[in-house]
Amino acid sequence: MGTLINVIAIIIASLLGVILKKGLPEKIQKGIMLALGIGLVALSLGWFLQDFLIITSDGLATHSDLLIILSLVFGVLIGETIDIDMRLNRWAEQIETKYKLPPLAKGFIAASLIFCVGAMAIVGSIKDGLYGDMTTLIIKSTLDFVTAMILSSVLGIGVIFSALSVLIYQGSITLLAQASQSFLTHEMITAVSMVGNILLIAIGINFMEIKRIKVANMLPAILIPILYYLVISLF
Repeated sequence: MGTLINVIAIIIASLLGVILKKGLPEKIQKGIMLALGIGLVALSLGWFLQDFLIITSDGLATHSDLLIILSLVFGVLIGETIDIDMRLNRWAEQIETKYKLPPLAKGFIAASLIFCVGAMAIVGSIKDGLYGDMTTLIIKSTLDFVTAMILSSVLGIGVIFSALSVLIYQGSITLLAQASQSFLTHEMITAVSMVGNILLIAIGINFMEIKRIKVANMLPAILIPILYYLVISLF
């Protein structure tokens, strides 16, 4: 149910953003994207540090350092080999051509990544599946509403199609959580969330146009902590 609320929020906000787009000069559009990038980096870094840092009797300590690095490295190796970024762009462009839609690839991919890879999407969907607790997803829906409206006002109608990505991604996590209560651990969920927040930081860097990062090719990194904890649970 939490995911459905999230999907509806994105659709409504995207439509409002497209209407707003007609009155936004290019200079303001670029400024909005820069501001969104800075905000995304700041928020994602805060969420990451919240999980990464531990307060001990000796002060601050960190955990899962090596797992995070290995997840990113192996995730990129897999993603670059498959070239997820290229495949997503090609798929979106084919839809544009087939149905004679306005350019939607950039908006669809950017919005899908923002709405799907963060900690709130992962943890919120798991909580919804395990305990029926929609609180995190409702908060996420509010944030996504604002983000979708801003994104669609700059990137266009493609943002609205990210609602389908959210439905499939978060819905799948919720269903898997319901079926996998026996092996889901706090450590696994935390590690996946940290990797997801690092990917959000990369998306923010893209919005600021500091460097073009193929974030889609980093997506397999989210799966590495799950595989790691599944393997060690066998021994």
